[in-house]
Amino acid sequence: MKQKIRVNLLGFYDFILALGAISIGVSMISSSKGILTEYPKEWLSKVPFESWVIPGIIAIVLFGLGNIIATISCFRRKNSKSWFVSAIMGGIFFLSIVAQIIILGESYLATVEFLILSVIQLCLCGYVFVGYRKNLMRANI
Repeated sequence: MKQKIRVNLLGFYDFILALGAISIGVSMISSSKGILTEYPKEWLSKVPFESWVIPGIIAIVLFGLGNIIATISCFRRKNSKSWFVSAIMGGIFFLSIVAQIIILGESYLATVEFLILSVIQLCLCGYVFVGYRKNLMRANI
């Protein structure tokens, strides 16, 4: 029963991250001329994009759909590897934030928040993985 709660918590968290990524991606695409007012225009000179449209599409496809797949994986029953897809998404999220800090040479408040969200996702994956390991060890005794 406790493991079911762990997996559902991870699935719910993945779903929240998916909604956030899709929302941010849509706002990046729909902003006037693809330039968001939240991000400094100077950052565009440091990335290989002329506007925020392509990063918005990447946010929707990679992080939005990727976390939806992770959510589905968690809510499917009899799946002891549900944490794995979430861990991949958390790792990609974490590495993308670290790359952003390195490429841009600076960060902003949301960078720290995104970094924390990715670490939470990775920790939840570890929590689910440990639960599966405990259940496996109990079954072998």
